[in-house]
Amino acid sequence: MVFTKLVIAGSRGYVADHAIRAIVACTEPVFDVTILTRIKVGGESVSIPGAKIIPVDYFDHNELVKAVNGADAILSFLSGFASKIIDKLLLKAAQQAGVRRIFPSEYSGDILHPEAVKLLTEGGNWPEDSSPVLTARKFLSLAEDGGPTSFTTLVPGAFMDPWLEGAFGIFDPRHRKVTFVEGGENYFSGCSLPFLADAIVAVLQMDESKTENKRIPTAEVRATVNDIADMYEEILGEKFERIQVASRDLIDQRNANLQAGKPAEALALMIHLAALNGSGAADLVDGLNFDGDGLLRTQRKTLRQLTIEALRIIGMTSKDS
Repeated sequence: MVFTKLVIAGSRGYVADHAIRAIVACTEPVFDVTILTRIKVGGESVSIPGAKIIPVDYFDHNELVKAVNGADAILSFLSGFASKIIDKLLLKAAQQAGVRRIFPSEYSGDILHPEAVKLLTEGGNWPEDSSPVLTARKFLSLAEDGGPTSFTTLVPGAFMDPWLEGAFGIFDPRHRKVTFVEGGENYFSGCSLPFLADAIVAVLQMDESKTENKRIPTAEVRATVNDIADMYEEILGEKFERIQVASRDLIDQRNANLQAGKPAEALALMIHLAALNGSGAADLVDGLNFDGDGLLRTQRKTLRQLTIEALRIIGMTSKDS
């Protein structure tokens, strides 16, 4: 069996923008899509062609059960710490409504890798109700609980296009700077957002028994920070400043953020550190072989192709343009 009646939590964001578009465009099968959005008083209403929109109060359990009733699967595309809280509320509603599958909004490196667990649990007071590690473990436990709802988590590593465009500060092509950890020679993997969206559609098309209670690595490219710095220089014909940051400094900054009550900032730092410190938490080599059981219809792009596209989006052209 495959999932055709879908409820999606979240209408905007890095994953939602691309994944929803790919899901509603799919013709084999045609998905029946309902999108849940937060209730906004006097706010702009959301309209997405091909999808039904339902504003909900995620903290109203009965309302949430009603919204997901009859769905085959729930996909969460929410972001930030709030997603960890709401994903568990969605799970509780899914279990009462008998929804067969839930896709939590993890979309990162391997949160349950021992090094990632260490980075995301030590150093101070992480909010327990929104801990990414505890939330991931909660969904993993569904494999043993034997309830009506199973899970599937896609683990894509880095979001390559916003990383390459300079969205998260590691790469800063506009100012010809790259920040690296431990020499910049550690490999990590990642997906462009369009590739991730197509991978999500492929997983939805697969026989559900093959994805039940699975954490599925997906990867489009594998590279080091120095590879990317070299690629910038090759494409633009300009030298980039390479700024060394020590792991210990980032950990100290994490601890300071936690002490100051800024867990979101601490989380972002540790996600990046886990990706770049050579631990393997974001080096998803197996993900390079993911093909959605033959249903992945998109071709992987090379690092060069992704870098050229990213530079073009931010208005930077190659030396040969």
